[in-house]
Amino acid sequence: MRGIYVHVPYCRRVCPYCDFYRKRSGAVDEEYVLALIREIGYEADGGAVNTVFFGGGTPSLLKHDQITRIMKALHRAYRVVPLEITLEANPEDVVPENLKFWRSIGINRISIGIQTFSEKGLKALGRWHTPEEGMRAILNALSYDFITSADLIFAYPGQALKDFENDLLTLVKLGVHHVSAYALEIHERTLFGYHLRKGKIKEREDLREFYVLREEVLTSSGYRRYELSNFALPGYESRHNRIYWDRGWYKGFGPSASSFVPEERLRYTNLPSLSRYIREFPPPREYDPLDDERERMEKVFLGLRTGNLLLEWYVREYGEERLEEVREFLDVRDGRIGIKVEYMHVFDAVVRRMI
Repeated sequence: MRGIYVHVPYCRRVCPYCDFYRKRSGAVDEEYVLALIREIGYEADGGAVNTVFFGGGTPSLLKHDQITRIMKALHRAYRVVPLEITLEANPEDVVPENLKFWRSIGINRISIGIQTFSEKGLKALGRWHTPEEGMRAILNALSYDFITSADLIFAYPGQALKDFENDLLTLVKLGVHHVSAYALEIHERTLFGYHLRKGKIKEREDLREFYVLREEVLTSSGYRRYELSNFALPGYESRHNRIYWDRGWYKGFGPSASSFVPEERLRYTNLPSLSRYIREFPPPREYDPLDDERERMEKVFLGLRTGNLLLEWYVREYGEERLEEVREFLDVRDGRIGIKVEYMHVFDAVVRRMI
């Protein structure tokens, strides 16, 4: 399976927690669309592609004509045999006019940036939609027969455990197919990072309870966790994201987008500069060839995230003694290793001990 990621680095506003590469703008520059089409043509290999993911930024800012031309460029460059074409969208863009159009060009999955249904929480996270708009966006997407995924952020400043439970139960009641629920990460070069340094906000000390609650609510409602932060009803897992986690072939287009060619053990990333991406061709990149040790580390990190780290392989590569040192944190069953729910909040520390 092969996947394509298209980065759309434009946002109407910049959220205080976000460290993705993006530009503040209410519209996508036409010169950027032309640069994307140029890069797609440059990378064309005519091979089959099974998934396409428009991420950002805010891909739902693309005008109908712009996304049409990008899709046509992808079809010229690759043999698109789409099992899944996903568009990330803000709630205010998930309206009938857009949904009809997106459906007409082959998009069949929508990932909606809900974050929370709490009015107070939306304000804390710097979001500008209302709880009602979030609910309406989900119902709109479902009514047009999209596979519908919703993103939540939990453990943000001021959020109580009960607030998070309400967010989860609301999604369950609305009937979304997929939930991505992430603990807030505070990055240094963000407004939240500044507030943390100034003592205006603090790191949460109750993350464990949030992870346990998330597991209890969603699994009891029929969702299955198939990655550290992702839950799906049966058959609705993200095929595109599975390519990343399974270390499959993917190509990324746009500034800061990464590509991976497994047969060459090569990862490369376009530099995070919109101006250079538009101005220079081929786009400036950093190349990152993997050696044996890096590959081993990635297999542990990604395998543990999905609960598919092979026990026999790990013991052969790292030894039984290393496994025993961290066994209390691990869920070992059917020859595979995952992490126990009550230790998900220290996932990175567990991985460091394992490698």
